[in-house]
Amino acid sequence: NVVASLESAARARGARGWVTWFFKLPWGDPSVACQVLAMFTFTFGGIGGLINASYNLNLLVHNSAWMAGHLHLTVGTAVTLTYMGVTYWFVPVLWGRALWSRGLALAQAWLWVLGMVIFSHSLHALGLMGMPRRTMISAATYVQPEWKMDLALTGIGGSILFLSALLYFLNIVLTMTASRQPAPAMLGFADAISGPDEAPAFLDRWPIWLTVSAALILIAYGPPLFHLLTTTPFDSPGFRVW
Repeated sequence: NVVASLESAARARGARGWVTWFFKLPWGDPSVACQVLAMFTFTFGGIGGLINASYNLNLLVHNSAWMAGHLHLTVGTAVTLTYMGVTYWFVPVLWGRALWSRGLALAQAWLWVLGMVIFSHSLHALGLMGMPRRTMISAATYVQPEWKMDLALTGIGGSILFLSALLYFLNIVLTMTASRQPAPAMLGFADAISGPDEAPAFLDRWPIWLTVSAALILIAYGPPLFHLLTTTPFDSPGFRVW
């Protein structure tokens, strides 16, 4: 569990509270900051994903700007910012040079989150107000007055994201070409805090997991299958399809 590992590391650094351990993480490390911010932002993408997974609610938002806002939280931040964080660690190791500017990398990560909060929130709001996606809105004749503020905010958020992306590529290119400091030493693999010997023995047996899986499948698919079997007429005549 990634979150449990982060909490264990933070408590090893002196964290004590239920929530305050989050602030004890090594936020001064650009690679860690990017990846933790990506995970945190993905939380809100997951909340929106519950709406997308709901058939009735998805009918209202699927072909609207809501989806663009949702995908930018998930793919555009959870994936992209994680990739950026990994490269802040991997490129120095690969090229044997220290990151050109850790401060610039940290600023880039926080700028990405700031820009995405503005950008994605505005798109979600526009979707709820009925603005369609996959449409050239600038040429549309049906732009509503209530859309204009969020359209402007979308542009502002997108500009901040563009600036953040430029800072990222600038830092990576300068790391490969201008950095003179050697890369930091490779980190070793962490030791496991607890091993399989400490887990309950019954969790290593197949029957319990097969039983739980079968029960969950029955709970999830049993009611709709029962509804189909009891409401579908099986004696209807065939249809001629040509």
